[in-house]
Amino acid sequence: MTKKGKKTIIGSVAFGLLLTLLAFGYWAWKYYILSDLEDMKGRDGIFIPAMPDRTEYESLEARAASAFEFVRRRNMSMRYALFVDYGVPSGTPRLYVWDFHANKIVARTYVMHGPGKGSTAEKPVFSNKIGSNCSALGRFLITKQHGRRNKSGYLLRGLDIDNQTAYVRGLMIHRSGFLDSNVWRKYIPLNGSSCSGCVTVTSRGMDYIGKLVQREDRPILLWNYCSK
Repeated sequence: MTKKGKKTIIGSVAFGLLLTLLAFGYWAWKYYILSDLEDMKGRDGIFIPAMPDRTEYESLEARAASAFEFVRRRNMSMRYALFVDYGVPSGTPRLYVWDFHANKIVARTYVMHGPGKGSTAEKPVFSNKIGSNCSALGRFLITKQHGRRNKSGYLLRGLDIDNQTAYVRGLMIHRSGFLDSNVWRKYIPLNGSSCSGCVTVTSRGMDYIGKLVQREDRPILLWNYCSK
């Protein structure tokens, strides 16, 4: 092999390694830095409230204020609530942990959506129907119950008229390795084996949320909505 040929091969290998490092760096930045998770403390407990009324709000701040009154009346956690805005691209953190005491977002992570009823990676379609494989909107209570097959997540109870089948459907908030490896994308590809309507988050995000759920004396509110 000529010297020129060797230099070409070495240059190609070096260029390939550089691209790999850049790609890994971009993934690590999105997974570890952009998600912006912090440590928190809490306690354990659960309470199943009555079905509430339903009102939409234009901003997360206004929604959080409404959520505080909602959880106060129903003996749920008055420290934290989770909000998922499906109007945000899935390749951007769109689950927000709200601290009522600090009155601000204290953590966020990525969320996939279900592939049912013509949903695409760019645009989810929502449904409350059993077997739809769609994500559902509205307010949920995060139980401390694990699923039969998925022991790392927690079953959800729907608190609004349009998500009352959540528990029967087996909807959960749980982790996904598939999501972990795809956060570098603008839109997370649909994957029915990883998300068939559940609130599917990263492994790092679920570790954080799981500690929160277990530490709180009262159940935490999860509110799914679509801002666009």
